[in-house]
Amino acid sequence: MRLLFILGFWLIFSPAYAKTPVLFLNPGYSSESFWGDVDSLLEASAARLDMQVETLHSNRNHFDMIRQASEVAGRAKLPAFVLMVNEKHGGLRMLEAFYLKPVYIQFILNDISIEERQNLLKDPHWRTYLLPAVIPDNQDVGNLTAMALVKKLGEQPAQLVLISGDKTTPASVERTQGALAVFQAQSDVTVEQTVYGQWQEDKAYQQAQVLLQRYPAIKAVWTANDHMAFGVIRALKEKQLTPGKDVLLSTINTSPQVLALRRAGEINALGGGHFLAAGIALANIRQFKDTGEYPQVHISLFRLLEPDTPLFDALEKRDWAGLLDQVLDPTRIPGSL
Repeated sequence: MRLLFILGFWLIFSPAYAKTPVLFLNPGYSSESFWGDVDSLLEASAARLDMQVETLHSNRNHFDMIRQASEVAGRAKLPAFVLMVNEKHGGLRMLEAFYLKPVYIQFILNDISIEERQNLLKDPHWRTYLLPAVIPDNQDVGNLTAMALVKKLGEQPAQLVLISGDKTTPASVERTQGALAVFQAQSDVTVEQTVYGQWQEDKAYQQAQVLLQRYPAIKAVWTANDHMAFGVIRALKEKQLTPGKDVLLSTINTSPQVLALRRAGEINALGGGHFLAAGIALANIRQFKDTGEYPQVHISLFRLLEPDTPLFDALEKRDWAGLLDQVLDPTRIPGSL
């Protein structure tokens, strides 16, 4: 509740300060459902907080992401703050570019490891300029979506497969660990295989075709993001199977397409909310800049998304300003973030 009050205060009542320059190194595509939502929420937060945001996209190419970090660090006029994502463990390389530069760095969504952070904080520069990360509990959303899928399956014996993102990105690893922990604890559920769709619809479509041929009795598919779920749905329909009925589906994200599929019942379990991380990071930066204190509070961003709830309705409308009001309102139910 304390965190919600702080965030609500700064988002709603912040006075007109000079705009603070913040740069976001977005590892995804601007047209990609999740990363597009992150951009939209970030822009709404920046407008509310009177901050200036620049976003660079590396289009799922972590080499370009590292190159962009070096180019930004070489600018004559540096941003005051940089938001980074440790996509495919590129975080340390990006940090190198900003060493001894007067730029505060904040990781969001995927952090460097605890050991890496502890080692960096031995250096006086990083003790000053490396801020606490804003990281959702990816293991928790894997757990939540898997439990929802198991509940939908009932007590009937079931074979299932998982399509994870990649083998190295912390979000992918942790979501899969959370889901597997649930599935492997069920006596009636058999996990046949885990594959890696690289977050891509076409890749997951090809994998689903093979998996449906290999395991014709599959009753459920868990996927780590919505694009991969779309690929599974294509493969199911090609085999004259009804998504959400013949084969149950679980996924993560908040794109208009996945929300429509959840409402229609083709997606049986949907988790999301982590797109809020960048907006919350801006609110934390606002407080840090104005008070010198950074909020030290654990944040749980994920929740199951159910049709005909206030959050689901706000996401369908893509009303980012209204969504900020809703999720950051301290009078709302505790634990909503």
